[in-house]
Amino acid sequence: MLLASAYATAAFGLVGSLIGGFIAGTVSLLIARQTRDAAERGWIRDNRRELYDRFLSHGQKLLIACESASDGRRGADAVAAAYNDFFEAYGVVQTVAQRPVVDAARVYAYRLQELAAILDSRSALGRESFDQVAQLTRLARHDTIDAMRGDLELEGSARPPRRFNPFAATVFERRWAEAHGLGEGAQPG
Repeated sequence: MLLASAYATAAFGLVGSLIGGFIAGTVSLLIARQTRDAAERGWIRDNRRELYDRFLSHGQKLLIACESASDGRRGADAVAAAYNDFFEAYGVVQTVAQRPVVDAARVYAYRLQELAAILDSRSALGRESFDQVAQLTRLARHDTIDAMRGDLELEGSARPPRRFNPFAATVFERRWAEAHGLGEGAQPG
């Protein structure tokens, strides 16, 4: 009887050890998987940050090149180089970004493309629409930035208030507001 009790104790001990080992192994695997997934998400987020930086920088260079070409300060070569750099980054954004970023980036890209087409007289919108398309392009840039911020899990919008006055609370506040049709109630950023 004593021998049977010793075997039962040993069996319970062995089963307990096996169950404990299984639980410890499962928890270790779960933690390792969560750590790997978190590292992967961090890597993707960091790479997207770099890509978004490149995309936005090239987009801004293209806008500046188009505006400079529009008033004769730069030529078609500068626009073509900026155009190629921008659309190279745009292709990568379409590949790795979340859908809201892709959608916002597409509007931004097509508006920049239209600005270049206006300069080449290939646009159905006509040369007289250049300034309006440039302004709409800036708004599309803000939409793209906000979509990117959401993708990177950053809080809030980067868009300035609708009646933004960069000279609020300075001696130039009123003059700037009047020149830009803001009147009273313009907001600082």
